[in-house]
Amino acid sequence: MPFLFLTKQNRYGSVLHMKIAICDDESVFLKRMYHYFWQQPDCTVECFLSADALLDNYKAGKRYDVLFLDIVMSPMNGIDVAKSIREYDQSVILVFFTAYLEYAPAGYEVNAFRYLLKPVGEDDISRVIKDIRAKLENATLLIKTPECELLLHIQDLQHVEADNKHSILHYKGDIITLRKGLNEMETLLPASSFFRIHRKYIVNLAYIREFDETHVTLDNGRTFPVSRRNIKQFRHAIKTFIEGAPHT
Repeated sequence: MPFLFLTKQNRYGSVLHMKIAICDDESVFLKRMYHYFWQQPDCTVECFLSADALLDNYKAGKRYDVLFLDIVMSPMNGIDVAKSIREYDQSVILVFFTAYLEYAPAGYEVNAFRYLLKPVGEDDISRVIKDIRAKLENATLLIKTPECELLLHIQDLQHVEADNKHSILHYKGDIITLRKGLNEMETLLPASSFFRIHRKYIVNLAYIREFDETHVTLDNGRTFPVSRRNIKQFRHAIKTFIEGAPHT
């Protein structure tokens, strides 16, 4: 279970709501980070005192847009935690807390976005959140096909559906078929705006027109089933999305 949980209504009019997790085994430092993140607009933050608790959340299907990890933790250091998480999620942005910059090269193995040198101040958090927000708001997805490489703007991806071992992307009215399974596609898409409603479907929350306990209808009129076991998480995801990024 998370050590702390906080969420805020959209007070600043931002169109991006970020799901953030912080993991550090020093409770005093973690509480200070809690306070700093509370000052940031449109963030949902969970704090973890142990790597095991964070990994348990990932194994249960929870996803985040950004992870802040302390490098020096016991018994599992932050780099090893990140390697484990990369098995579940390729798109999450990783930021490391560290008192020793000599650990920095190891971060390249897990595609680290930034290092914050301890002691970390409120200005450090504000700057990195600003940079992350800019990155996410302009997020693109590089897809390799046998013919070429495609650079897709994530906000224009309406939904993805499974077709055996392939995935079919519905993008700006076009259909793109990829030799990637839906599990792999799920790891590439940001958790704040995409949700897997069914074993065969991932939808962009921004395109949902209506939904009930069993189905979701998108702006284009297409309707998809929602798995019964996913409905509770889906309701939470859509509520969080609406609070942070209202769709007009």
